[in-house]
Amino acid sequence: MEGIQKAWSKISKDIEAASSSSSSGPSLSSIKTAGAGAPYSSSPSYAPAGALINRPPRNVVSFWTCSKLCAAFFVAGVLVGYTLKRRVKRWASKLLRRMKDD
Repeated sequence: MEGIQKAWSKISKDIEAASSSSSSGPSLSSIKTAGAGAPYSSSPSYAPAGALINRPPRNVVSFWTCSKLCAAFFVAGVLVGYTLKRRVKRWASKLLRRMKDD
């Protein structure tokens, strides 16, 4: 357990030194003041355990966009299905003709 604590203190010092040299983002000391193990107290549902900055998820697709994509892929699937059906019929008829000739 002591080894883990020493490693954590070394890593946190390294991060603190790196964050003091760059002015972007919150410093590690401000994150530590939020509480031990609870830097994501505002919304812990989407915050990963190792992240230093809490950001809301942006991977949202609107209902309208989803509907358009579903319609387009449905139409494409129907078209591919009909062409595939024709190809399979042609292939089967050729195969049956060959078998009949032999």
